[in-house]
Amino acid sequence: MSFRKFSLLLIFLSLIFSSCRQEVVIKEVEKTVYVETEKPIYVDAESGESYNWMVDLSHLLIRQTAEKKDIWIDGKKTESYLCKVDLTDSFTRLPKTGEIVKIFWKGYSDKSISKIQFRLVDNNTETANWGQVLSDKFAANDIAANEDFNIEYAFTFTKDPIEKVIIQIVYASELQDSPATFTLSGLLSSKNYSFTLSPSGEPVVNPHKGFVQYAWSSNYIDNIYWDATLASGKNEAWDYCSVVYTGAGWASIQKGKNEYDWSLIDNLLRLCAENGRTLGWRIYPVNSSAKEEDNPGSGEHVPQYIYDEGCPFVEATIKGTDKTIRVPDWSNPIYIQACKDFAAEMARRYDGDKRVEFIDIRSFGNWGEWHCSQLIGSEMPSDEIQKDMIAYYASVFRTTQLVVPSDCKGDVLEYAYSLGVAKRNDGLIQIKDRELDLAKCYEAGLPAIGENCDVYKNLLKLEDKDRYHLKWTLERWKQAINVSHMSYYELDREACARDFFKENADSIKEMNNKLGYNFEVTSANLKVDENNNCELTVKIKNTGLAPAFFDMTLIADACDALGKRKFQLGSSKYIKKASFADGDEKTFIFYANFQPLCKGDFICLGLYEDAASSEPNIKFDNTNTLKNNKLRLGEL
Repeated sequence: MSFRKFSLLLIFLSLIFSSCRQEVVIKEVEKTVYVETEKPIYVDAESGESYNWMVDLSHLLIRQTAEKKDIWIDGKKTESYLCKVDLTDSFTRLPKTGEIVKIFWKGYSDKSISKIQFRLVDNNTETANWGQVLSDKFAANDIAANEDFNIEYAFTFTKDPIEKVIIQIVYASELQDSPATFTLSGLLSSKNYSFTLSPSGEPVVNPHKGFVQYAWSSNYIDNIYWDATLASGKNEAWDYCSVVYTGAGWASIQKGKNEYDWSLIDNLLRLCAENGRTLGWRIYPVNSSAKEEDNPGSGEHVPQYIYDEGCPFVEATIKGTDKTIRVPDWSNPIYIQACKDFAAEMARRYDGDKRVEFIDIRSFGNWGEWHCSQLIGSEMPSDEIQKDMIAYYASVFRTTQLVVPSDCKGDVLEYAYSLGVAKRNDGLIQIKDRELDLAKCYEAGLPAIGENCDVYKNLLKLEDKDRYHLKWTLERWKQAINVSHMSYYELDREACARDFFKENADSIKEMNNKLGYNFEVTSANLKVDENNNCELTVKIKNTGLAPAFFDMTLIADACDALGKRKFQLGSSKYIKKASFADGDEKTFIFYANFQPLCKGDFICLGLYEDAASSEPNIKFDNTNTLKNNKLRLGEL
């Protein structure tokens, strides 16, 4: 009878060494040494023996009927059972003659086994009942029913495999009425498990949300002599920031028509990535605050080549002063095209870069804020031109989140929302009801970004004389976060963030988990039946103020105590961008058949931005969150 008429249920074989890199691995108690060599070899430090491959069969679960055959064992024709397990995928390449593979198998049988033997073969043709024998034979005796057994043997390849490497398991059971079922040592019996869970009670810093600290140069991050820096470790405020934000004048980036210097952005991107942050930025054409009477050109950031090509300009008077500053004609086609060319080059370099959090559209107005209230003699372009610029940015930035500033309003703002462009509001605390305006961004299904009207120390000096000069209070600060359903909020600027944190640390920690999304597992239950089918039911609540505005994948694993995956439990759960709203509680069910769950295994959950990553990058707001960001639900 052909072997093809029989099948085995094979859960995955764990290959201890599966890297494509060829290495020597020296096993020691606290140390693993890797050395490049011609072929992979394992050296056991205790025995001194070496092996080319190590294959662990301990997750082998055989439940289907084996083939009943008369096999010659020890010179006697014996009624036996034959199982075949394909090991081909356990090797990075097919082994060669003379190479050694060490096999491990820890499990138990539901029947007593008088004899069991193993050998490696190659089923190299579709019609062959027996392929060519690849190794010597190993035999073991007297495996007791329902007791642990351990099998360990090193096979030497006597021939090169042609197509496959298959281990043939032949055994003689004391009871020949049915084949034995081999399962795992310590396999769980039928049972229901309910895991106890609780919120962490601590700030949970996660990607794509939370507090933002400003850095106007790389010195704000890597200068060890200034206590406002991240690298110095002296500014605890950085520990609660997931995003860094910067700004620059346009001409400092673009030196000529096709000449760019992105070093400021690139250096900050590198430093942010090294320190587990992402970067957002604004690049603006005019900054009236930087105008100095004795410094011609100060505060003027439109690249000179634009004027050389014929773009007209005005000498606008800075409100409340005698100073003037050169401002372009915002409606001029030369200026408009230059803005678009710059956007296209910026998108070419950075769209989709995972280190980039968001980018402001700052084409028009003072500080690029889409207003000319401080520039007497200059006027904003028409709504149609503003919409056209937003549409162009949206056409070249297909992945990275775009943001329009506070004074983008009315129909233009609604148009921006329709294209998925979010809003930053930079007038919080000082100007009454600005948080109500920012809440409309949240209502449009986009991340709301907040920035105070001034730095903390200056806002404290205000005296509430009118609706445009409100003093900073803790109540107003919390209100700005809660009412707007904010996803990102400026912690503060420069060294002020340090001072602000020192005076408000408890409140910052309290509101940290309110900003944006915050996922808490509220309950988890596991059912295991007599056939080792399992059903894991998990409830998760978003206790933050906004959805997560990016795609995620939820994965359940059987793990060791440190959260290292033994195998995945059921299928992954895809969570679409913005689909898990604040306040929602969702139920996820993981079904898995014939899972080799054992006593001492841990059930873990992970939230991944990239499901292919080895570890999740999104933390749950629960106790028992491990260093690799997985949540350990409990031990079996």
